[in-house]
Amino acid sequence: MRLISCYIAGFGKFVDRSFDLSADLTNVKEENGWGKTTFADFIKCMLYGMDGGRSKSVGANDRIKYEPWQGGVFGGSLVFSYAGRTYRIERTFGKTPSGDVVRLYDGNNMLSYDFGDRIERLGEILLGVDRESYQRSVYVPQSEIVTDGLPDDMKGRLLALLGDNGRENGAKGAIERLDAAERNLRAKRRPSKGKLDEIDERLETLARAKNACDEYAAATRQTKGEIAQKEREIAALGEKLNVVEREIQRYSRLNESAARAEARRNLQLRMDETSAEIAALQTFFGKVEPTTINVVGLQKAVTDFYALKAEFASVEEKLRETETLVREKRALENQLASCENAQRSYELVLQKNSKMDGAGMRRTHSSKKNPPKGKRTGFWLFVCLFMAILGATQMPTRPALGYILLGIGGVGLLISLVKLLPKGGKKNNEDDIDTDVSLHYNETQAEVSRIQARLIEFAPDLEFCHEQYTQQHGEIKNRLQGLENAICAFLDNFRFEELYDYRVALSAIKENIVKYEKNRAAMQEYEKQLSGLKEDGEENATRYDISALQRQKQDLEREKEGLVDERARLKAQLENQENRADKADIEAEEERLLAEKERLEHRLYVVRTAREMLLRAQENMATRYLAPVEKNCREYLKQFDEKYQPLRFSADGAPLMEVVGQMRSLDYYSLGEKELVDFCTRIALVDALYQKELPTLILDDPFANFDDKKTEKAKKFVKELSKRYQIVYLTCKSDRKV
Repeated sequence: MRLISCYIAGFGKFVDRSFDLSADLTNVKEENGWGKTTFADFIKCMLYGMDGGRSKSVGANDRIKYEPWQGGVFGGSLVFSYAGRTYRIERTFGKTPSGDVVRLYDGNNMLSYDFGDRIERLGEILLGVDRESYQRSVYVPQSEIVTDGLPDDMKGRLLALLGDNGRENGAKGAIERLDAAERNLRAKRRPSKGKLDEIDERLETLARAKNACDEYAAATRQTKGEIAQKEREIAALGEKLNVVEREIQRYSRLNESAARAEARRNLQLRMDETSAEIAALQTFFGKVEPTTINVVGLQKAVTDFYALKAEFASVEEKLRETETLVREKRALENQLASCENAQRSYELVLQKNSKMDGAGMRRTHSSKKNPPKGKRTGFWLFVCLFMAILGATQMPTRPALGYILLGIGGVGLLISLVKLLPKGGKKNNEDDIDTDVSLHYNETQAEVSRIQARLIEFAPDLEFCHEQYTQQHGEIKNRLQGLENAICAFLDNFRFEELYDYRVALSAIKENIVKYEKNRAAMQEYEKQLSGLKEDGEENATRYDISALQRQKQDLEREKEGLVDERARLKAQLENQENRADKADIEAEEERLLAEKERLEHRLYVVRTAREMLLRAQENMATRYLAPVEKNCREYLKQFDEKYQPLRFSADGAPLMEVVGQMRSLDYYSLGEKELVDFCTRIALVDALYQKELPTLILDDPFANFDDKKTEKAKKFVKELSKRYQIVYLTCKSDRKV
């Protein structure tokens, strides 16, 4: 058998990994922690599956130890060749063996049944050995040194290869059957028991039972007396219970009458309270029947009222804003008209003076100067112009004052101009007047431009919006007044302590309607209950406390139950005592057991004698099937050192070293020497066991404890060994790589 490749879907730390194993010698050199042992165990599990997984320890349970760390599929596949054909085995593992799935495919990727339907243990079919023998031969794990005997399966296979037709294995089976027969007769350790052990225990029990028979006979008379006493006590307690029960029944009848009277009084009290609440509610409702009130219509009217009220406040706010803007616009328009009038007046004065100068009219200059009059007129002209401009600026905020100042300023301005225009004067006075008029004209023109720019900022449809809001304001106000009148007319039917919010009034009406209906229903229920409580003429009956009598009754009943249980126990004890006082059955069983014991002791002697003879014969046979293994092992050890020539094997296959005429176990030697002997022993076993179909050796760093010299020899040995066997060699160090 040769391994070709493997795929690990999920096994320990390996996930989705593929490996090529087709070479005669496959070296896997990786550092510690890579997963070399995990990889080797994966190949073993592909061939032999996993154990039951009952242990909770990670080290003893491969299902816990190798469950994929990252989750996913737990398992993989292994491709191998056997008898000239290629196969692929796929396994997935569950928490227990019942969850395992295994399939075998041939080279055409078809399900193969070449090995029957028992492919769970495919390694046993391919290699002919069980899992334990595989681990003791083909699979060489790191530092796992075995110094005890060979497995029974390996012994039987070696004996069969020697041509003894499994006689060793037959002797082994016979010894096992004799051991089982001996254990069946006489167990070697507790708590197991054989038939003779059970007979001895039973005889001891019967002896104690015979000694106790007399004691049971005496105890029977005493138990009968105790039973009679318990029956007398039970009868006395029964009389006491009858007296207490009659008293309880009499007081219970009296208490029932008192309870009915009290219930009627309580019902009447609740009815009076409920009636008072109904009367108070009827006062609130007045003449309106609560069940006929249209609460839905009132709720809709109140909801519409407050929604319309909110809309009215919004329209009113917008109306105030447009009114302010309209007043401001009208004031600016009036101010613009005044300024334009003043501007035209200034233009007339300037045009007149310009025409007189152009006609060549001469101005006569008086020898007398009149500066006070010209200055006085110019002063009043400036004052009037200032009042007119001040009045125009005050019109948006204070319209009355603005119109007064504008009027006075305009009249005074015209009068001053009339006085100045017709009369001539000296040229210097006229020039001063023209200069003042030009200055005021320019200022007025600038004011006109400012007012015009401000008027452009107003919306063109300002007056239209103002009219719309005014109309909408009136309509909403009328609707609001109508709704309020309707709500108030409806609410006038009720008696409110304080009415400040229609929504509060609506909630009060709803709450009182619910209270009214609830009280009416409660009143009907009270009347029904009252009619069910019949009067028995004992309205003033006294209530009696019967709790003391009930406790006394309970105590008496518990005491009686205890006596009854004790009587039953005594009767059962009496029956048992009477049965166990009879010695006839015990003596008959004792006689029968003694005869059976004698027969089984004779049989035990025969079994032990036969087993001893088989063991001596088996030791003689051991030297035959271990001879080839011992020979090959010495040859392999010779390649390392001659000192291992005294190697011998015990009858169980345990390696021993002969030193000074004495055989010593390998446990006396160093770890490196034990490792070397164990490795050579395994290879010798492979040579002896697998002669027809050679296996693939899995070497998991088997030379970890070798020194440098032995390591070099071991590498050469493995390389030479790879010419006969396919080898998968795993190591973590470069100096141990083959």
